[in-house]
Amino acid sequence: MVTVRNMIALPLQHNRVAALQGSLQLASDRKKFLFVLPNSNEFGGLEKHTIDLIGCLREDKDAQFTILCLGQDIFTSHLDPDWGSTVCVCTKTEPVTVSGWRTLFREYRPDVTVFCYGWIASFPWQAILAALLAGIRRRIAIQHLVLPELPPVPDGRGLRGKLRILIGERARRLLGWRFAAFLSTKTICVSNAVRDSLITSLHFPPRRTITVHNGISVSNFSPSKLDGLATRSRLGIGSDEFLLICAARLSEVKGIDILLQAIAGAVRRGVACKCLIAGDGPLRENLARQTEELHLSDRVYFIGFQRDVRPFLHAASAFILTSHLEGLPLAVLEAMACGLPCIVTNVGGSADAVKHGINGLVIAPGSVGEAENAIVRLATQDAERLQMASKARSIACESFNIEVQMKELVNVIIN
Repeated sequence: MVTVRNMIALPLQHNRVAALQGSLQLASDRKKFLFVLPNSNEFGGLEKHTIDLIGCLREDKDAQFTILCLGQDIFTSHLDPDWGSTVCVCTKTEPVTVSGWRTLFREYRPDVTVFCYGWIASFPWQAILAALLAGIRRRIAIQHLVLPELPPVPDGRGLRGKLRILIGERARRLLGWRFAAFLSTKTICVSNAVRDSLITSLHFPPRRTITVHNGISVSNFSPSKLDGLATRSRLGIGSDEFLLICAARLSEVKGIDILLQAIAGAVRRGVACKCLIAGDGPLRENLARQTEELHLSDRVYFIGFQRDVRPFLHAASAFILTSHLEGLPLAVLEAMACGLPCIVTNVGGSADAVKHGINGLVIAPGSVGEAENAIVRLATQDAERLQMASKARSIACESFNIEVQMKELVNVIIN
């Protein structure tokens, strides 16, 4: 029997069901983005680039974002609190099979998956294949680092040698990287150097391998003399002293040992030079020991990882990065936007940003002598340094404005 009370309850229940169905439909209509990040224990340029990209994609109010860390969570503390529940961070152990990857992707069911490559081997080809098998329509790869030196070609003498060339470890590794590129909807490279290395050495499909340069906020990163003087005063550095800054992870690939030797050489030549090193990493103790051995303890300051590096950029006279391998370092672009001439090695995309003799100096990687000469040049040629500083800011604004670069990047990802 249907009572009056039941007759009233039925339409109420119906309305609740309809409302629930409507909310579920709204949730299902949301575009879902999954960003896959390799295991890392330090927040750096790759992670910063990912957050900038999500910030731009969030202009679509109906989008939902998941950052999947294949290891520990190094993102949550860096996210904008205003993003709320639209961006979540998850941690997982990296799967070892296609089936495992496929199960992982089906758990999130994204419309777009973005694989953020710290280097070419960050993800196995099985991961991209699994994304395809899981029905993910757009599979985007963002390559941040120029291709490292490839393994040597095996000796091809004899039957065994010929087989090693055809199906050996090197051949399988190269084929896997190439296969992943063909499975990807697009491969986005942060510099022309990265793109050229992938197309030339690994035969990535040129039409689906494009360059979208890194970008920085030229409004957030801008010159500030007053802030620079205040920072110098706090550090006990004179207002007229020549001060270098290097913002980099303290790892072998960044070549900080080369920088320390170059500073020591410049000091021996009578150049009053000091340097701030902003960053942390596995070589910190070794580099601190080297600093003492070179008698630079009163000239080189290890200031650790800085969430906001701008006060130190404002304080500096020039920026230097003596890396052995790069993509397109955000640290260089940030320094340029703050009006600093830059000394960089001719690796990756650094030369895309720094033009020798125009807005900085480009030197050979691993060369202590060239690094030393560049430091001496900028420390002793004030007029040239100031001219380079002005040009550095102009190039950053014209070619590496994050608003322009991110719009182009978003267009590639969603279209």
